[in-house]
Amino acid sequence: RRGEMSSYQHPYVKQVNRCATVAFSPTSPFIATGTMAGAIDLSFSTTACLEIFKLDYSNPSSDMPLAGGAVAANERFHRLAWGPLQTEGMPHGLIAGGLVDGSVNLYNPARIIGSPIGAEPSDGVSSGALVTKMQKHSGPVRGLEFNSFSPNLLASGAEDGELCIWDLARPAQPSLYPALKGGAGGQPAAGEVSYLAWNKKVQHILASSSLNGTTVVWDLKRQRPVISFTDPNSRRRCSAMQWNPEVATQLIVASDDDRSPSLQIWDLRNSISPAREFVGHSKGVLAMAWSQADPGLLLTCGKDNRTLCWDTVAGEVLAELPASSNWNFDVQWSSTTPGVLSTSSFDGRVGLYNLQQAGGIDAGPGTVDQYGVQQPGPKTPMKKAPAWMRRPCGATFGFGGQLVGFGVRAKAGAEEPAAAEKPSGTALTLMKVSTAVEAEVSAELEGAVSTGGGDALKTFCETKKTEATATAAKEDEETWGFLGILFEEDARRGVLKQLDFW
Repeated sequence: RRGEMSSYQHPYVKQVNRCATVAFSPTSPFIATGTMAGAIDLSFSTTACLEIFKLDYSNPSSDMPLAGGAVAANERFHRLAWGPLQTEGMPHGLIAGGLVDGSVNLYNPARIIGSPIGAEPSDGVSSGALVTKMQKHSGPVRGLEFNSFSPNLLASGAEDGELCIWDLARPAQPSLYPALKGGAGGQPAAGEVSYLAWNKKVQHILASSSLNGTTVVWDLKRQRPVISFTDPNSRRRCSAMQWNPEVATQLIVASDDDRSPSLQIWDLRNSISPAREFVGHSKGVLAMAWSQADPGLLLTCGKDNRTLCWDTVAGEVLAELPASSNWNFDVQWSSTTPGVLSTSSFDGRVGLYNLQQAGGIDAGPGTVDQYGVQQPGPKTPMKKAPAWMRRPCGATFGFGGQLVGFGVRAKAGAEEPAAAEKPSGTALTLMKVSTAVEAEVSAELEGAVSTGGGDALKTFCETKKTEATATAAKEDEETWGFLGILFEEDARRGVLKQLDFW
């Protein structure tokens, strides 16, 4: 019974006891975890490892089984990234890990998945799980992301303020482009990189945020920064940053400063001050994730132990996950299952949630049950349905063979071939549906009406009555017989006879 109450308080879809940063597989039902830097468990262990867990949503158990043996790391992780780059011997892509000592490790998940699970983590070298170790930075690597247009490109940023672009076309022998540096010739001064992200619309644009409060947008074609901005009111620390998936010139910046926990949306077309601000957290924000399945949803987590889901159009909170007992330092959307998200907390747990079960903010105060356990209050429904729940198309019939639909791919003529390629989800399409039999009956009826007089219509009804009698359609036979009476000379008397009133 207490186990049921515990699961009610924390409605995890899946969970595992790890204090780790995570990365979802972009193509398979797996999730990777790397021991988080700056945290210690109850055993005061200083070891670090990379593990991969299998996500089986058909299993009602909330436990995540290991997909293979753990791989030891020489240092702890600040960031994990799982790229879709598939080469020979790497069907599951490539995992990159940013470590405390400034190195970036590359792992082959195919060599981890299915490997023997031992009592101690393997070194990763003998099994081939550790592909290579790239050493360029001189401080903790907090910025790490694969390019969505060119999966072979990996960007990394660290405490030294340098941004490195790695070409992983040959993962075992990666090549390094010239490092991106600021500060020379009036360009933005370098700062400790806290986060970086590739633009979702323009392949060669990259942005990085720094702990000194500066956000810099880089143009890889020109190998230099093109614009930088800071909060004009306070030089607050930048802890996380995300590009708008739909608008190429917009990004959102968060701060872990408790004095300024708001989210600032900047538009590069006017970078003098933020275009909008979202206020919801009472303390600094540690992580963000913008949904690629629905650009209107943004996840944030912070020092107030809250994890919020925002409607970026309205600028309001749509849903809130159950609060943890410690800070949530990482939040991620699943790459393969819309609506599933993960949170990582300093209380030593990685939890997966279903956004549809989260609901809105509590509608009322909680209650204390008979065991003295505080239960959360009722949840209000989300004001907005996620994009992945919207119907892509629909249709309904009307009278006279009319059919109305939305999201329908209309048949285009030779003069407008493009119309068939882009069905609209909002425009209504009215269509006429008729079969050959219906068309023939319609022509007969129109002929009888155009002839004029009741005799032609009476003959038409008698013909249909005879056809119904031949097919043993008794209801149709009675209907056509009754309609034929209406065209007789003394229709009133005929109707009374038909109803046995005469």
